[in-house]
Amino acid sequence: MAAVRDKSIWLTLEGALLIVLGVLAVFSPLFAGLAVAIIFGWLLLMVGILGAASAFVGRDHHHQGWRLASSAIAAVVGILLLMNPLVGAVGLGFLICAYLVFAGVTRVGLALDHRKRGGGRWGWLMASGLLDLVLALAILALGAVGSTVMVGVVVGVNLIIAGVALLMVRRSTLVAAPGWMSRSDAP
Repeated sequence: MAAVRDKSIWLTLEGALLIVLGVLAVFSPLFAGLAVAIIFGWLLLMVGILGAASAFVGRDHHHQGWRLASSAIAAVVGILLLMNPLVGAVGLGFLICAYLVFAGVTRVGLALDHRKRGGGRWGWLMASGLLDLVLALAILALGAVGSTVMVGVVVGVNLIIAGVALLMVRRSTLVAAPGWMSRSDAP
């Protein structure tokens, strides 16, 4: 707990930023969905370019053909996302669904570990992880038609809940003594 307490200002800043970005995404879901597609497109393009450069610089490395193929795929998908972000946003809906499943499972694991170590407010992390799983199911239920707008809503809600969870964990470091939970922090 002391290590978390030492970094509590960063938890506060990250939590507040996540909440602000989440609110913006919820109120502009189509814009947020398209923004996510464009950002992801740029990331893939950069990964492709850097991967190709790395493959050429490290010519003595094994599996150079696979590295170049992987880089080319990343660059091409990135360019396609940048050329048509609306179609990309629909596809990203399903990718975000997969992300939410993995993020939800890891947050549930983090919450259980936080509880096991005697950390306070672990229930917020648990709620955040479970909400990720519910949002993933919502994307699956909507299908391709609603996934573009849903991407923005899901990203927004996810950011808000994650921000609140970080602020609650930070608060618990200030309230509870190291290694002990206060009565209000008990699950």
